[in-house]
Amino acid sequence: MTFEPHFKHRNLPDQVAEHIVVLLANGDLQPGQRLFEKDICQLLGVSRIPVREALRILQTQGVVTTEPNRGTFITEFGSDETSEMLEVRLSVERIALRRLLKQVAARPEIISELQDSIDEMRRAAKLSDQLAYCRADLGFHSRMVELSQSPVLKPIWDSLARGVLVFLMQERNVAFDYEASIRDHELLVQMIRDRKRGALDQEIERHIMGYLKQHREVQSEAQKMKAQ
Repeated sequence: MTFEPHFKHRNLPDQVAEHIVVLLANGDLQPGQRLFEKDICQLLGVSRIPVREALRILQTQGVVTTEPNRGTFITEFGSDETSEMLEVRLSVERIALRRLLKQVAARPEIISELQDSIDEMRRAAKLSDQLAYCRADLGFHSRMVELSQSPVLKPIWDSLARGVLVFLMQERNVAFDYEASIRDHELLVQMIRDRKRGALDQEIERHIMGYLKQHREVQSEAQKMKAQ
């Protein structure tokens, strides 16, 4: 059994883009791999028009790169690109959290909706479904940005989200403590409820940039294994 979150109001190109990202997140597609429109059409049973549009969407989001006269390739993120992505993500979420702190007293639904997102994470964790958990984890942060009601932050977040999902899946191919991750998110909600801005600023940085430390450790270990 697989836990699948519901994606509403998505047009066909966006659905195709999401499927490509899931294939990448699951390791069915690899960084640097060339994508062929014909193969994707046959795999998904769709025409070339939505596939082309999906690839354009993913290009604007940095997931794929199109090279003239060569084709479209899955983007390979190095340490610098990963660091930049997480730093932008941190900036977006920090601003969103500051907006939430100003609104939470008058909008108690903020807390209940974030708790609902954590419940989705728990359901995925019970199934030990890594992809479902990463999507639910990302869904929590996406909901946080949406609830901030910022017309500026939402499009920036949307441009980052798919790359972040792929990154999360790549970093969680090792043993992962679901319960510790859930506790981290519960702590964020508690700090929002209590309107602890200073502590929240520090916690969201630890929460997000901790992934960078883990990423570097995984890369270092992989390099050591290659050298042996």
